[in-house]
Amino acid sequence: PARIGNRVASVQLIWESGTKKFLAGGDLGGATHRIASGSGTWLCEGYATALSLRAALKGQQRRDTVLVCFSAANVAKVAETISGPCWIAADHDAPPKAKPDQFGGLGAGEYFARKTGRPYAMPPLLGDDFNDMHVRDGIFAVQRVIMDLMRRAA
Repeated sequence: PARIGNRVASVQLIWESGTKKFLAGGDLGGATHRIASGSGTWLCEGYATALSLRAALKGQQRRDTVLVCFSAANVAKVAETISGPCWIAADHDAPPKAKPDQFGGLGAGEYFARKTGRPYAMPPLLGDDFNDMHVRDGIFAVQRVIMDLMRRAA
């Protein structure tokens, strides 16, 4: 479920193939899905990324809130509503081929992460999100990126 406050605004369906769809007529602007609760807040785009992020944080004995925002643009919108410590786990998207200057030469994940003004990190490989990195390189690789971000943000 994608919630705005306590109201279910839409539902994301994810098939085994990776295909994702939202229910018709839903409202996603500012909607999130919470998969963990704690003192600081982490924002990311996708559900699988959030699960990998939560696993990495648990391994570091951190109990932070992890919110799925469903898109890079919505990460920026949700970030406006967060008070207190907040970090962005951005996807390392390629700049759009059709309009390479659309996001100032950046991918959507980095563009909207920068727009928040919050500390952010991305996996080092272009095209990856933190779940891709977790599956390929293991949870410790994800933890290293998170620890580096937290040190830089402190």
